[in-house]
Amino acid sequence: MRVIAGAFKGRRLIAPKGNRDVRPTADRVKESVFSIVREQIIDANFLDLCAGTGNIGIEALSRGAKHVTFLERDPRCIQIIKQNLRTCGLVAGPQARHSLLRRDAVKGISYLQKQDAAFEIIYFDPPYGTDLASIPELYTTCLALFAENSLLRTSGTLLVEHAKRFVVPDKVGNLTRSRQAAYGDTVVSFYHKSL
Repeated sequence: MRVIAGAFKGRRLIAPKGNRDVRPTADRVKESVFSIVREQIIDANFLDLCAGTGNIGIEALSRGAKHVTFLERDPRCIQIIKQNLRTCGLVAGPQARHSLLRRDAVKGISYLQKQDAAFEIIYFDPPYGTDLASIPELYTTCLALFAENSLLRTSGTLLVEHAKRFVVPDKVGNLTRSRQAAYGDTVVSFYHKSL
């Protein structure tokens, strides 16, 4: 796993060993998705939801995002994200271009809403590699929350990574799926707010 392009191009990132719930986004998926949203990344506030290794958020920073919020519940993953950020020379502090929150997805979305956070791009990638019965419900719950709140800016893009076997809705409230890109068993659905 590596940073594909930008300021940290070529940096090798690590993933936790033996953790089947963590499934970093493949480089070919990441490269394709970032090519699609490349103009939108520059100076964007970016949310990496269910961040895992931080792979996606670090790619966003490398390509010019203004700030990335990494949201992850697993303490082992939090340590991996910190290590990957250090690998890229991204350190914590008042001038940092990133923040790291340890919360599950639903509580994290509610917390960020209370903080009046807003993002141009949100990447939502729950651990769908396992056969957890709760995962389809997590997609439904989080999509409904995004439709109800103002975390996604009006002109923003919500990217939802999921397995082909998970059917995500075409429309949830004011969110409409405008595009899908398939990469083997991985699908990325692009949502925008209806005006």
